[in-house]
Amino acid sequence: MKKTVVLLLAALSLWGAPYKVGQSVMPLDLNDQFGKRYTLKAMPKTLIMAFEKGTGATVNEYLAVQEKGYLAKNKAAFVADISQMPKFITESFALPKMRKYNHTVLLIQDEEQGLNFPYQEDKITVMKFRGNFLTKIDFISTPEELKKAIEQ
Repeated sequence: MKKTVVLLLAALSLWGAPYKVGQSVMPLDLNDQFGKRYTLKAMPKTLIMAFEKGTGATVNEYLAVQEKGYLAKNKAAFVADISQMPKFITESFALPKMRKYNHTVLLIQDEEQGLNFPYQEDKITVMKFRGNFLTKIDFISTPEELKKAIEQ
């Protein structure tokens, strides 16, 4: 009985853990800032993730000055986790602002889905993939680091 409880607790802790290098990442179904559905069956080479307003602003400011198609050209995608944002704020302020961007922002709106991804406070998460296998995770802060992460 004791072994069963320990195994169950271990399984539950792994189920809620963020992705790690070497793992296969499940396809993502996310809406963009316009409500258009995107299915990432195969992960892009680079997945940029922001979990906070400040890190999201850093990514958006950097992407705003890049040529149209910059993310696609570099086989990258940008995902913002807005699951913690109150719905009123999301609909009244965040989405209207995001709709002015020339780049696509994929949105995590389900808190459980956001927990699958690695996070560090005040950092942008950059995940590198080969197919759907996660090969590298970096946590960065500056536009210069973001440029390097996207273009390498």
